[in-house]
Amino acid sequence: MLCVLVRAEVTVSDTKAKFLEKYPYPIPSVWSTIVSELLVQAHFTKYNRKYEYNALSSLGFVSVFDQLFEGFPDEAQKAKIFEAFLSALGEDAAKTRADAEKLGAFAASAEGVDGLKANPLFATMATQAAADKLLYTKYIAIGMFRMLELAKATDPKALESLAGAGGVDLKKVNSDLAMYKGLLSKLAAAKELQAEFLEREKRKTAERLAKKAEKAASE
Repeated sequence: MLCVLVRAEVTVSDTKAKFLEKYPYPIPSVWSTIVSELLVQAHFTKYNRKYEYNALSSLGFVSVFDQLFEGFPDEAQKAKIFEAFLSALGEDAAKTRADAEKLGAFAASAEGVDGLKANPLFATMATQAAADKLLYTKYIAIGMFRMLELAKATDPKALESLAGAGGVDLKKVNSDLAMYKGLLSKLAAAKELQAEFLEREKRKTAERLAKKAEKAASE
């Protein structure tokens, strides 16, 4: 969902230009469209008047990025795209990943959903939500889901409990998680098609080279 309350005269074009300045290289088509869409969404979130950095959102974003870029052909370039994406938004990529890893480690050591709810960030979110100062995003939903995964909190009511602790609407959380899972499914299908295409092209190239070699040998 795109937010319209912008707090600074920074346009989407400005953000895209900053990204391209940091990463002026072509990105394979399977990922390029997604990167562009996420960058636009992130722009409107960052420049919303309610925006405030949130470690839970960092965990959500890092989870999304890592899953979407699973299978990317170059790990070094993937890291550069991550850096360029966050730099274009005026965010610290190193801090974002470090905070995500720290929160992930906390979740992995927590004893179920009650252990997760003990993290002060949920009380802070609930206070912000009560004052209408919390900017909810899909990354909050994904961050909560990831925390539950790491804590192995499989009770169907666990997500509801965690959302309630953070003052977040469960319906929005479930809707965003459903869209996220759908996006992953579509990406997986696109990767499979691309792999099949590359394999066909590889076979065709090999056949052409073999025929060329046969022709050269016969001559």
